[in-house]
Amino acid sequence: MSDAEEPTTTAKAPFDNLDGDIILRSTIDHVDFHTFKVILSLMSPVFKDMFTLPQNGLQSGASSVSVIPVAESSATLKSLLLLCYPAKTSTFDNLDNAKAVMEASKKYDMQEALNRAVDLVIVQFLPDHALELYALFCQFGLQDHAGIAATQALEIKDLGRPSHVFNGLRNITGFDYHRLLAYHQECGVAAQEVGKSLSSGDHHRILMCAACARDRVIYSASSWVNEYVDKSGKELLIRPCESTLLESAYYIHAIIKAIEGTKCYVCKYKLVEGIEGFRAFYIAQVKEAVAKVSFPC
Repeated sequence: MSDAEEPTTTAKAPFDNLDGDIILRSTIDHVDFHTFKVILSLMSPVFKDMFTLPQNGLQSGASSVSVIPVAESSATLKSLLLLCYPAKTSTFDNLDNAKAVMEASKKYDMQEALNRAVDLVIVQFLPDHALELYALFCQFGLQDHAGIAATQALEIKDLGRPSHVFNGLRNITGFDYHRLLAYHQECGVAAQEVGKSLSSGDHHRILMCAACARDRVIYSASSWVNEYVDKSGKELLIRPCESTLLESAYYIHAIIKAIEGTKCYVCKYKLVEGIEGFRAFYIAQVKEAVAKVSFPC
């Protein structure tokens, strides 16, 4: 049975509008999408040029509207056309769906649809699929977006080990993978240097309550903080991100040491408060240092 004779179904709203003047038919699952030439023409120079040619091909028996067979699946067509329609919101079922839509956008030269697809991909998938998105953006030559994904990948500890094989790795060049690893390492070095500068400076003052100050009882957070900075700096080298400092067991260890080494309950609170403030300062400095590292093009 030919494509023309295959039974077809009509897509769900808004692509079931019989007022449409063109039908896109998926040759994969034989679903008809009723749409409008003006929308396709505005979004795609390919369709705009196509509509200047005589439409002597397939026609819908019910409405005599021209039918254009396309190679994309109905799932891909639905997501793609929703990106073209004003006031419509599209979502992707998964990354494979997103990639297919991006490929279709490129095929039909739908630049605005591609831009919207990329923005949607970042919103939907970036936190949990940084490496896959890095590979996807590299494939499409989207270097700025690849840099965004590489920054998110700083959350990954020991990036580059065999356990971090990811979907899309075989689809990028060795140079692209090298850039990812080099950026991760450079950010790690920058983050670790922050810790070194803080441990050698006077960034953690002596903390004591008024009574202890009057009695000249001195409690200093320096020793505990220096140990925390030294240990956490090694962690930052392999995972240069804010989460490393928030999740570090050495921070809890510093808090415990501070509490155990202080007899005054008021000073215990002040020491903990001071170390918390120091960590917030530490995190800000690390974020600033990492932000200065440029993703290699």
